[in-house]
Amino acid sequence: MKKSNPPWTHPGGKLIELGPETLTREELLAILIGTGYKGRTAQDIAKEFFDKFYGFYGLMGKKPANLLKIKGLKQGKIKRIAAAYEITKRIIKEKQWSLREARKITLELPNLSDAGLLAILIGSGYKEKTPVALAKELIKRYSSLSGIMGQKLSDMAKIKGLGDVKVVRIAAAYEIMARVVKSLD
Repeated sequence: MKKSNPPWTHPGGKLIELGPETLTREELLAILIGTGYKGRTAQDIAKEFFDKFYGFYGLMGKKPANLLKIKGLKQGKIKRIAAAYEITKRIIKEKQWSLREARKITLELPNLSDAGLLAILIGSGYKEKTPVALAKELIKRYSSLSGIMGQKLSDMAKIKGLGDVKVVRIAAAYEIMARVVKSLD
């Protein structure tokens, strides 16, 4: 008799094994949040986020300071969430998609290069490579922010220093981007 594996309970493992489209919005956001805060998991914080903002679309017109009202969200975590929105905005522009509502994406980090933006998601360097150097390598491999869309996690992870956690964070941000674009369509 074949022994079945238990279903994934950790969002990162679920994303790797089953794909980003299988995650709930709370699980995707929990990946970007990363860690909990004083007895609350990242998923608890994500749930409160959606209780306040109702969905990814609920952040339209908001500023990063609006997220500070959620206990457990500080600047670093907010920057990772904002990075997903800025990637969305830049890909919409790069692809020249006609989405009028895209102008409402105000949760952004406009003063960063594409590599700087990805570096926020990457978080830390590896040996002599900074997060920006890792991001530049990723952009070079796939040509642009939009070139990263749809890439296999295992291919991205071949870049020395981009381990599972970093690649999962990038994949979560891109799935959030896909869901935001769908809500604007």
